[in-house]
Amino acid sequence: MSKLVLTGIGDVDGNIRLERNPDLSLGSGDALVTMEAAAINPADLLFANGWYGVYPQVPSSIGFEGVGRVAAVGPDADQTLAGKRVIILPTGEQGIWADQAVVPTRNLVVVPEGADARQLAMLAVNPATAYVLLNRFVDLRPGDWLGQNIANSSVGQLVVALAKRAGVKTLNVVRREDAARQVRELGGDVVLVDGEDLGDRIASALGGSQLRVVFDGAADATSGALATALEADGTVVGYSSATGESPKLPLADLIYRELTLRGFWITNWARSTPREEIERVYGELAGLVANGELAAAVEATYALADYQAAFDHARKSGRAGKVLFTF
Repeated sequence: MSKLVLTGIGDVDGNIRLERNPDLSLGSGDALVTMEAAAINPADLLFANGWYGVYPQVPSSIGFEGVGRVAAVGPDADQTLAGKRVIILPTGEQGIWADQAVVPTRNLVVVPEGADARQLAMLAVNPATAYVLLNRFVDLRPGDWLGQNIANSSVGQLVVALAKRAGVKTLNVVRREDAARQVRELGGDVVLVDGEDLGDRIASALGGSQLRVVFDGAADATSGALATALEADGTVVGYSSATGESPKLPLADLIYRELTLRGFWITNWARSTPREEIERVYGELAGLVANGELAAAVEATYALADYQAAFDHARKSGRAGKVLFTF
């Protein structure tokens, strides 16, 4: 058995070691989970650098989301979890880049047996983010328009898929034509490549309609261009920042049309949402994965011992899918 351990704050390349035969002592409310697959997310790399909303206390286990099977439970834990297949909630309380991981049972959600492990390994963060974006901030109805940038990202692809099921139309902005083709194939209603006159092209594509909401994962000029097409009192939700900056909204639109800028972080949602709601949302998403209606692209999988190659691949620009550890 082995796991990855973060030994210092900074660049992940110089601060990760593979630890053999780690201590896996269970607390009374813990479970021992034998991992099947775990995703490598930008959040994991930000965590290693000390730039995330959860700050590591080194040495620290690492890895925010994945799927596995409960091998054992502590004496005060729900004993019926033994043997169940589970995903791990991304609360930052445990690290799961490991053959086996100790996880508080409150951070486990049971998922279907027959679903693809790779898809379940990516369920806790991006599909849940897309789901909450679509359902929490604006009451979207069939025929409404939403706008989003980095639409070829995992969250963006899932927003397209879930919006299409709900009859909501998507106006999607990407940076490259190959990414535009990908989003069109997924069912994006309008897909535009960033560039000159983006705001005018957005308005032309909408044909007099307005966006009900904008999902911003880029925090660049595209969020401002999308905001110009928002209805008055409309909402921009920032859930990520590809630039490391704050969202950039046109001052006149922000003030004179009274736009609202909101933030969203899936870790806060996983920590604060009632258990019944968490199980309902993940149950619905897991069901869509199990019947093949919901899937995110996977570009490569790696063994845990090949972590350096996995990190290099995960940071590669122009990727078409997620990079995972499989066990």
